[in-house]
Amino acid sequence: MTPVVYLYDEGTAPTLDVREAGRFLERALAVGAECRPEFVGYHGGDTGALAPAFARCKVRDPLAPRASDEPMYGEVEFERRRLASGNRGPHGVLYEGFEFQAVLRDLIPPAEASPRHVHIVLTNRLLVTWVDAERRFHLRTVICGAPGIVSTSGLVEAPAKPREFHLGLQALGQVSSDDPAYLALRARFRERVLEHEDDRLTEVAKGYALQAALYGLAGDGFCADPTCRLHDAHQQDDMLAAQTGEPGLCPGHERLIGDLRQRWGG
Repeated sequence: MTPVVYLYDEGTAPTLDVREAGRFLERALAVGAECRPEFVGYHGGDTGALAPAFARCKVRDPLAPRASDEPMYGEVEFERRRLASGNRGPHGVLYEGFEFQAVLRDLIPPAEASPRHVHIVLTNRLLVTWVDAERRFHLRTVICGAPGIVSTSGLVEAPAKPREFHLGLQALGQVSSDDPAYLALRARFRERVLEHEDDRLTEVAKGYALQAALYGLAGDGFCADPTCRLHDAHQQDDMLAAQTGEPGLCPGHERLIGDLRQRWGG
């Protein structure tokens, strides 16, 4: 039986073409791909129960370990409003990635919970995980597992921007987002920094969807080779180099995907 990858789109990134990402996965992995609307709405989640569940995933302080405090009324209402709008909302709130993933996992129906069904949620929520060695939370581009989650906001915010860009920001001081000097700085680094409504977003998201899909199918999704589309990039420059231009796979992942395609006759 050929595996099927389900891609869920919240519609929060206007330059993201989820159908193109689905066609890319079909070609790359020889799997079926189905594009679906927003995950919670599609699976009929109970918003009354999910609002506090999502609010509990919120990270209030990125420098402090998770507390077990119950969410505040305003936090629950924020999630309730977001769910009522089809999960469309701002991307400034931080959520613990694995806790958020666990809430979604409970919505996957048993008939689609086998390894032959891979679910990938494309969201603009910002996801973080705790790093013990650094005693802080880190932004993530992708959370692999069931379901896999690709954060379009994480693609913009998680990989570090060029040092020169940060030096330029420091030199500007406190300026508004529409200040001509700030806009000029952004324009100068246009080729080296991904933006929230960037026309390269689909191409970059395709590579991260491939990571999530490959992890779901084979338990392998990341690569140390900076020329591989599955590279776990920590810098914007490295991410864009791996995902745009003439992106490809390293020999090891070419063989792995070839073996998988052969297994299901692709």
